[in-house]
Amino acid sequence: MHLNYIFHIFLLLISVHAKNILIYNSVFGYSHVKFLSLMANIIADHGHNVTLFRPYHINHNTEGLIKNKNIEIIDYFPDHYEELLHANSETFPMFWDDPFVNHPVLEAFIAPRLISQAVEKTATREYFQKLEEYFRKFKRKFSELLKDGNIIQELKAKKYDVVIAELFEITGVYIAHLIDVPCIPIMPAVRFTNTMDIFGQPSLLGYIQHSGSKMAPDAGFLDRLNDVYRNFLFDLNTDLNSYHQQKVFEKAVGKSLPSWKDLVKQSPIYMTNSNPYLDFAVPTTATIVHVGGITVDLNKPKTVLSDDYEKILQERESTVLISFGSVIRSFQMPDNFKAGIIKMFESLPDVTFIWKHEKDDAEFQKRLPKNVHLKKWVPQPALLADKRLKAFVTHGGLGSTTEVAYSGKPALMVPIFGDQPYNADMLARHGGAIAFSKYDLKNPEKLTSAVKSLVYDLKYKNNAEILLDVLSNQPIDPKLNLMKHLEFAMKFPNLRSQVPAINQVGIISHYYLDVIAFLTILVVLSLYVFYVLLRKFFRRVVSGKLKNE
Repeated sequence: MHLNYIFHIFLLLISVHAKNILIYNSVFGYSHVKFLSLMANIIADHGHNVTLFRPYHINHNTEGLIKNKNIEIIDYFPDHYEELLHANSETFPMFWDDPFVNHPVLEAFIAPRLISQAVEKTATREYFQKLEEYFRKFKRKFSELLKDGNIIQELKAKKYDVVIAELFEITGVYIAHLIDVPCIPIMPAVRFTNTMDIFGQPSLLGYIQHSGSKMAPDAGFLDRLNDVYRNFLFDLNTDLNSYHQQKVFEKAVGKSLPSWKDLVKQSPIYMTNSNPYLDFAVPTTATIVHVGGITVDLNKPKTVLSDDYEKILQERESTVLISFGSVIRSFQMPDNFKAGIIKMFESLPDVTFIWKHEKDDAEFQKRLPKNVHLKKWVPQPALLADKRLKAFVTHGGLGSTTEVAYSGKPALMVPIFGDQPYNADMLARHGGAIAFSKYDLKNPEKLTSAVKSLVYDLKYKNNAEILLDVLSNQPIDPKLNLMKHLEFAMKFPNLRSQVPAINQVGIISHYYLDVIAFLTILVVLSLYVFYVLLRKFFRRVVSGKLKNE
């Protein structure tokens, strides 16, 4: 009886301190959906009342992601959801090798407008027409959501204490504003530099690796110049993306809205899907909370593979998994890329390959050697946990990057777009992975050499296992880090004392450019005066000698 009484008192204390939390989980990018779903489970497991608001913008299967039965789920289906049920998820094959889409300057200016405004007239090339058609639907979905007064009123009536919203698709930020609830921002990716300055993040130039640049101490002038160029374009891309989204929302609600940055910067913390022991070492502030790793449970029992996969893994001593994620599809890969991969298969007959290939294609299957198995879907975490799998060829999405890092397996990182080049370099710097250009997929010799090294060279295996050991023994568990900072932020929702005051000034004052200019001018003038005086002195000396002679 005494223990039972204590237990009920404990439950009462939990209920007294429990908060009502709304998590905005846009069903668009599956890795984002999975990350926020698992976050919802963790928060609910700690005794808080969690509501998961899921507007469906793509027909993704979300079954099984929510484990905690106490989580309330509000699914919002747009008027045209029946179309989504009978349509294939949108993909972006042009990101494989199209020279226009893959150009950093064009991407920075074109992609944000396509995403949020669906430009009426663009270039006549077919890929632009497809993108425009896709993002016109994308815009319509968000407009319907914000125009739906019933949904807004329903959310407002719930009396939430806080809204957790991601910052790639910023609808959740404006929903928090419309229902007048504090918003805690989260980034399911590692970081967006244009957002982090709101929370006191110093410049990351030189601390992270940009495409085409070497890291210090090997970086030269051209590397640093490329860093500035790439950093500017990346910030421009994300700023324009958010700006155009805001304009779409203002049109939807019929009134002007505050800047998303002004709304976000009221939060005392900003959570990112970064892990400090996996990520690049960067300067930061206490307001930026890294919770990367919450999606991995090292204590979870190993998933039993089906008989089909057991048979495949027993065929040869070494097996390699190939998957390019859910947004970019393998079957839409350019033919010359496929040809390079097939020749790599043929060059490694002693290795079994499991290739996530999303389309049944009997003719393509005939081109493959016997050591290759095509699968429309793969149990990726379970395969990575199996000792018979020797390496993973991946696009470098952050979900896959985290999973392979926590598996202790070598990886060939083949980034396609977005944050994937960053993730590839981030993992490769630990020595257990190789960052590989997608354009080199058509080079079978180079591809074969890379895969062969990962399978047979023990240094990659050893380095990958060292990283796993580090991540398994990091001082603060990511789930505990998430909960401690979330509860702290809910207790002190307006705390901004940990954001450096210097972030409120302009670029000249922030970087002391006026002082540097003043000191530079002072030094130049001093040197000039010294030169003039020295010159006069020597003239007098020479003139005096001539008179004496």
